Amino acid sequence: MVEITKTLDKGIHLINSALRYVCMSLLFFMMALGTCDVMGRYLFNKPILGTLEIFEILLPAIVLLGLGYTQGNNAHVRVELLVSRLSSRKQTVLNFVSNGCALFISVLILWRGWLLTTTYWRMGRMIPTIEVPMFLPQLLVPLGALVLSLVLIVQMVQYIIQLRERS
Repeated sequence: MVEITKTLDKGIHLINSALRYVCMSLLFFMMALGTCDVMGRYLFNKPILGTLEIFEILLPAIVLLGLGYTQGNNAHVRVELLVSRLSSRKQTVLNFVSNGCALFISVLILWRGWLLTTTYWRMGRMIPTIEVPMFLPQLLVPLGALVLSLVLIVQMVQYIIQLRERS
C-alpha cells in the first residue's frame, strides 16, 4: 500500500510540475499580450481584438490548473490557531476529514464541469470575437478538478497510513 501511494504521488507530482510550467507560460503570454494591447491601443490606436476574451479564458485556466500543485505542496492558506494545539493524531484526523470534504466538492466540480463541457461540444458554441469553441476553455474545469481530486486521494491515503503507524 505504501509503495503504491509513493508511485501515485510521484506520478501526480510529475503532472503537477508539467501543469505548473503550463501556468507559468500562460501567465507570461497574458503579460505579453496585455503589454502589446496597451501599446497598440495608446501608440497606434489599434488594440488587439479579443484580448479581453483571451484573458477571460486564461485567468481561470491558471487558477484551475494550479490547484493540484498548490494542494500537493500544502500551500493553501491555513489558520492553525486552534489546530496547532491539538495532538498530532487529532491533527491528522482533522486533515483527513477536511481533505474528504474538499474531495467531495472537487468531484462535484469535475462531474458538473464535464457535463457542461460535453453540452458546449454538442451545441458547437463558439466565443464570437476569437472564434474558439467554448468547450475548449471549459475543459480546463474538469481537468483541474481531476488533478486536484487525485492529489486529495493520495493525501488521504497517506493520512490513513500515518494513523495506522501511530496506533
